[in-house]
Amino acid sequence: MKKRIRLGVCFCAAVLCAAGCKKSDNYRILEASRDQTLPIYESDDEELDGEKNALKTLKDVYTSGYEAEEWKVAGVAEPAGILCRQEDILIVDRASHSVTAADGSGKVLQKIGREGSGAGEFRNPTAISEYGGNVYVLDGGNQRVQIFDENMDYVDEVGLRDVKLSDPNYVPGMLAVNASGVYVAGLSSERFVADRYGQDGREEIGNNFLGTICSYQEQIYLINSLVRTYDKKSDSFGAVSSGPEWVFTAEGPELVEQCSLPQGLFITDFVAEDGGITCISASGYSVFRIGWNGEYQETVARIDGLLDEEYPKISVNAQGDYFIAMPEAGKIFRCRKGAE
Repeated sequence: MKKRIRLGVCFCAAVLCAAGCKKSDNYRILEASRDQTLPIYESDDEELDGEKNALKTLKDVYTSGYEAEEWKVAGVAEPAGILCRQEDILIVDRASHSVTAADGSGKVLQKIGREGSGAGEFRNPTAISEYGGNVYVLDGGNQRVQIFDENMDYVDEVGLRDVKLSDPNYVPGMLAVNASGVYVAGLSSERFVADRYGQDGREEIGNNFLGTICSYQEQIYLINSLVRTYDKKSDSFGAVSSGPEWVFTAEGPELVEQCSLPQGLFITDFVAEDGGITCISASGYSVFRIGWNGEYQETVARIDGLLDEEYPKISVNAQGDYFIAMPEAGKIFRCRKGAE
């Protein structure tokens, strides 16, 4: 699927106000959001001013000397998800509806799955994660998360809420797991929440959230890639990537702000680590490292083409190498730390 959300692209909504109304239903939604952790911004709000974009003044610092190189794995055409494990690297291939295990050199060790809806089969898988020794694969086309053991033998699955009737373009693209359940997020013109699937059922996380998620030390972290906007003239909602971004944690159904981030980076995926987060900035065409205080630390690498990716993914191995999967480009990049 081609990229649906780009810088400044708006989601169109039907005008719900009857003639002569002073306030439409959409405007009431805007007003109700002002006290929420993630508000909806009016389209002319000064907070969305392009002059506040941190990329206008950011000067790249290459402290650790990372070098980016394309990392090739035979047979993987659309790497939609990547997971570094102790002994191998798992790559979700959207094109072949499968998961490939490779060693550090890119040599294929195992290939799991084919197109279908049975156990161990996939349709357009979009993400991969692990927890408690099990591997979780977001099987987007089948609206489920499949669970495998460490040897990639099928264990179970979690069915996702089918939202295709309300939003046929919805694609669940982000996945994180901890003891409380399986967390899924996606880009949608109708749904502005993440979902947690646990033993107690499904729970919606946050309001007005369009972004990415990550699990670290039993905590679920979220970053809004976009902010929702309201245009009074057309009485419609949109979403832009030029607005403020924050790191949140999920506390039950609520988002709790941890820190604000440099504005306008359009962060589309990240990994959480002891020193902060390492994230993909689509607008900056780069992989940035940012501290837990929200301050820019360094640029890991610049990778052209990131703005054309809807769901690029990042993972890190035990040696501190970062792997970036780009399904639209059909490429994987490895960022290796050079001599300091």
